[in-house]
Amino acid sequence: MAASCSSCGYDNPLGANFCSSCGEQLRAAVDSETERITITDLGSTDPVPARNAAVLVVREGPKRGSRIALDADSISIGRQENSDIFLDDITVSRNHAGLTRTADGFSVSDNRSMNGTYVNKKLVEQANLVDGDELQIGKFKLVYLELGADA
Repeated sequence: MAASCSSCGYDNPLGANFCSSCGEQLRAAVDSETERITITDLGSTDPVPARNAAVLVVREGPKRGSRIALDADSISIGRQENSDIFLDDITVSRNHAGLTRTADGFSVSDNRSMNGTYVNKKLVEQANLVDGDELQIGKFKLVYLELGADA
């Protein structure tokens, strides 16, 4: 999903604060459903979740309340526009971290970032994520939620 510029119509990466084409400040297009997200809302959208289905919910930082589907086996996180999860803030390294699907869910690996990657406020180089874990990358705090039959 891209953030369309209201000035020139250019489709910018999700999470961008300014249009890459004209420089116009982008307004956060957050609907009321996203602002009031709950675990039951996430589980109700798909009665049969995919293998190891999971999401990250932005708890702190721009786009608070947004949901990010973890729908690939390998996901890059960083400040580069071509990152799978683009976090547009100076506290995030260009190639900050990566998520990898495992047999039990996802693991996160820090890519020698300047500010580190934290799971539940603990600095990690690599960690397996568990439902409810808080992943901190720069000033962004993301909650990892598994979408199983119990969600």
